Amino acid sequence: MWQPLPFWGCPALRNGCDNFPPVPFYFAFLLPCQQVIGSMQINPFRALLPHLEKIESNDAFFAAVKEEFPHFAQTAYFESREMPALYLCSIESASHKALGIVGCAHIQDYLQGAIKRHENTIPAKEEVQIRLWKEQQAMIKPVLLAYPSVPAIEAWMQKIATNQAPSLEIPFPAEEQTYQIWEIADPVELQYIQELFAAFVPRSYIADGHHRCSSSAVLYERDLIYGKADPHFLVALFPSNHLNIQAFHRVLDEVNWTADELLKKLEPYFHIEANTSAVPPAQKFEWGLLVEKQAFRLTWSRDFLEHYHWEKAILDTQLFNEVVLPNVFGIVNVRQEPRLTYVEGAKGMAHLQQVQQLKPQRVAFALYPIDLQEMMLLADHNQALPPKSTWFEPRMKNGVVVRPFPI
Repeated sequence: MWQPLPFWGCPALRNGCDNFPPVPFYFAFLLPCQQVIGSMQINPFRALLPHLEKIESNDAFFAAVKEEFPHFAQTAYFESREMPALYLCSIESASHKALGIVGCAHIQDYLQGAIKRHENTIPAKEEVQIRLWKEQQAMIKPVLLAYPSVPAIEAWMQKIATNQAPSLEIPFPAEEQTYQIWEIADPVELQYIQELFAAFVPRSYIADGHHRCSSSAVLYERDLIYGKADPHFLVALFPSNHLNIQAFHRVLDEVNWTADELLKKLEPYFHIEANTSAVPPAQKFEWGLLVEKQAFRLTWSRDFLEHYHWEKAILDTQLFNEVVLPNVFGIVNVRQEPRLTYVEGAKGMAHLQQVQQLKPQRVAFALYPIDLQEMMLLADHNQALPPKSTWFEPRMKNGVVVRPFPI
């Protein structure tokens, strides 16, 4: 978008090549002479990749990269790649496999709205991130971007993963995950995938890394004054159908009521049923409540939800912040509330129950995950989700693919 790429027609059509996945016949006519304004850029870069033979424990090493990267880089735990490349990344567990592309996005795609955000950011956190980058002189974790699935892009990724041996294979025994990385430096392949993104991906959505995005923009605009601004930042682009959204559950301390007293305060808003155990919500507008050693199912009153009929999307996290916290607990400033913490839904209900029972007078609310289409709809209308509304999986680990900052 910001630096238009030249277009010489679709490589598969131009070269009569059978090695590329099929694209619609009209592809060659979509970009008459340059990249379409308002489409996503994906740019190759010179990466640092980990020296796996030097690493004794993948789980321990990559968990420590965020704090120890300067030391690891100085002691040759990372190898500098000579050629600019994109990186195909597979993240596989027993139940799920995701394929995405790691590259560089242009900061103007974020500033001009081709990269959509759904969370507000905090300037103090941006400054912390910028200081960390200056210490590390690298971006060690990409911003996770989701985009609506494009069959031609998925076919290209599958072709690479099937026909080429990976450059890296990194097992993580503790999490029962395996990463595979393919380096894509061939100019024909690079141009092909860039043209596919230019034609079929008008926008993408931040799934993880709002502060990394906004910090990149702050740093860019700050350095622009001195003529040394870096216009690119590291991203991992995954099709939306390869990502799962997990809920963020809520835990609240110092609730000085008995279970019966709390249920009485919730009755105006919910239909309440006792559960024999801690079970996750089965659908939107259904919550789980853990209080003392009891479990309940809370289902929002349809009459109450009518108050929100004009909203583009009604979110459970929104109802928690706007209704339950102020009206039941007297909390109006979510970001500044020290009694409120969050637990990733991916850890399961048993973990949430353990957390809830660690302290007396602690209650937990289990929420149903937000729908990806709702997140995209709100982002398209420049609306922010409440804090801690989504937990996307899989998300890339620190240090798997690193982008050093230009010196």
